[in-house]
Amino acid sequence: MKVRIMSKRLHKSEIVAYAQGCARLFEEKKGIDVVLLNMMGIHSYFDYFLICTGNSLIHCRALAREAQKYFRNNGLHERMKSKLDSPWIVLDYNEIILHIFTEEMRAFYQLEKLWADAEKLKF
Repeated sequence: MKVRIMSKRLHKSEIVAYAQGCARLFEEKKGIDVVLLNMMGIHSYFDYFLICTGNSLIHCRALAREAQKYFRNNGLHERMKSKLDSPWIVLDYNEIILHIFTEEMRAFYQLEKLWADAEKLKF
């Protein structure tokens, strides 16, 4: 099955590989409690959630910029321009949605509990 992420056609296994690569990048950049959720079968609009916590707004912004660079270097582009000065940064790569939180915002919204039926993927 082929899916389209902006200008580049990808196979499902490639989408997973990019999501896992970004999760590893977050860990390398000292992201806290990185979680990759498989949303297929739970939600029809997107396939994967990548959730991460930064230790400050500046750290969250740096994580977002690293993710943008990672995806751009792989030929993938955001669906829309994201606001990076927020305690909850969302980067939309169609099938892969990145959520970068401050600790307080992640505790408040608890996305992992909201989507508790989603399978956690290893990376």
